[in-house]
Formats: sequence, structure tokens, C-alpha cells
Amino acid sequence: MSRANCIEPKKIQSIAVIGTGSVGASWATLFLAKGIRVYAYDKHPDSEQKTKAFVKSAWPALHELGVTALAEPDLTLLSFASTIKDAVYRADLVQENVYEDLEVKREVLKEIESGIADDTLIISSTGGIPPTELQKECRNPNRFVVVHPFNPSHLIPLVEVVGGMQTAPEVIDWAMEFARYMQKEPVHVKLESSGHLTNRLQFALVKEAVACLMEGVASASDIDRAVRYGLAPRWMLMGSLLTLHLAGGQGGMKGILNHAGQAIESWWTPRVVPKLDEKLIELLGQISSDVANQQDVQDWVKWRDEQLVNVLKLQALSQKTEPKE
Repeated sequence: MSRANCIEPKKIQSIAVIGTGSVGASWATLFLAKGIRVYAYDKHPDSEQKTKAFVKSAWPALHELGVTALAEPDLTLLSFASTIKDAVYRADLVQENVYEDLEVKREVLKEIESGIADDTLIISSTGGIPPTELQKECRNPNRFVVVHPFNPSHLIPLVEVVGGMQTAPEVIDWAMEFARYMQKEPVHVKLESSGHLTNRLQFALVKEAVACLMEGVASASDIDRAVRYGLAPRWMLMGSLLTLHLAGGQGGMKGILNHAGQAIESWWTPRVVPKLDEKLIELLGQISSDVANQQDVQDWVKWRDEQLVNVLKLQALSQKTEPKE
């Protein structure tokens, strides 16, 4: 397969979005903001109504961030099909977002491929299924690649690009380029593993948060406050490895490890490994209202998305002023 067979991102005029839950609706909103026609499919009967409502509510944030110049979405660019085949046959690209179930995704991929040309690319939002497992029964596995976003997908910059064993290298390069065209920050995950990269990092912290709760180290709300006010401000600017490097002063990462390596090793060695049994699930269910300050989930989602605009503006500003070579 030659690089020329991958459509240039800026020439994409239509994308089929298969599955319009929270992730699919987010992607659809972003595609519409870029002026791309969206052909959508979701098996739930009220999906069109919910997706259009989502687009309208999400649009002001994209407008404020400068992703779109339009104050209101052009919903004439969004249409719903009654079958997957009807959604994909006209599309320049297919974007899949169905349930995180290997067999369900494989069946959906078969339906997608039955309705598209051999040169049409398929990208998947799977959050943890290795792409090699998904592409095993694909007719054209070389044209399948994971482009995994993070909730809320229309706002959070990061996407993970993960190829399977049969994904063409040119398709991985194209996926990185496509992500940047969508004003995303792509990372290339070179080794397939369950959870890809960022979910592994994220849930390592979740595991320790739950372990601290089980040990009685602190209350649920204080554990979250430790992340919010201690770790998060730095993490908006730099990752864990650069943070560790700076902790060593002029000695850098080696300096801090030589000085405090034994202590650090004791900190990252698990004391308790939580098992998600019924008892723990019940406990976490009980403390959920505590960490949410007794507020409804939708109130928090609305607040989060509004505040993310401010955070992302600051992050963009910091990127412009960070030290360069």
C-alpha cells in the first residue's frame, strides 16, 4: 500500500460515525466543527435526538477555543442512517465507537467492511482492546487503526494512535496526521497492551487512591483533593517523568534517584492491591456522593466541560512559552 492511498485529512469531506454514545457524539461534534459531513448510525431509537442535543450543548466550548468560527452548529451536515451500510457507503472515512466488547466490535467491523470500498480507512475509539484482536477478521486489516480519545473527546487534546500487527505503517503515519488536523495531540503507542498507554497510567493512580481509601489513609474527598491541588497543577504542564527529572535539581532524574531511590521504591511498591469484588464496589458506591459533594453527575459534567475551556487555554499558552532547544 502506498502513502498516496491514504486520503489527505484536509480533503476528507465526510465521515461515518458508528455508535453515537458519549464518545461518538463527541467525535461527531468535532467533525462538524471542522466542516465535515457526518453520516451517523446507532441502534438506539432516540440516538439522533440525543446526538443533536449533545452537539448543541458542546458547541459553545469549541467556538470559544477557536476550533470553529460558527456560533451555532450546522446540523444539516449531520444525518442518521437506518443501517451501518447506509451510513458508511458514501463516507471518506469510518469512525467506530461501539461497546467495549471484542465480539460486538468484530461483528460491527464486518458490517462496515461489507459497505465500503477497499481503500477506505477505519479508525476505532476502543479504550483497551488491542487492535490486532479487532483486525483479525477484517477484509483489509492493513487499513484499520485505533485512534483512542479521552472523555470528553471533543475537548481533551490527547488521542492514542495504536496499530495492530497488520496495520500498514503508512496508515499509522496518516492517523497521526489526521489527529493533528483535528487539533489533537497524538501519541504513538508502539506496543499493544490492554488499556493502551494512558489508561494504564490513569488506573495505576485510581488503584492507589482506592488502596489508600481501604487502608484508611484519608477520606475519599481528601484523596481527590490531594490529586487536584497537589498533582494536577504540575501535570497540566509536564508529565511524571519530567516532574521526577526536575525534582533532582541540577542532578536531574539520576540525582533524585541516587538520593531518594529507596524511599521512592517503597512509595511505588503496592501495599494493598484492591480487588473489585462486591464488597469494594458497594464501598465505592457509598462514597461516590461524598466525592461528588452531593451534586448530580450532570451538574459536574457541565461544570467540568465549562472549566476545561479555561484549563485548555492556559495549557495552550504554556506550550508557547515552554523551553525550546
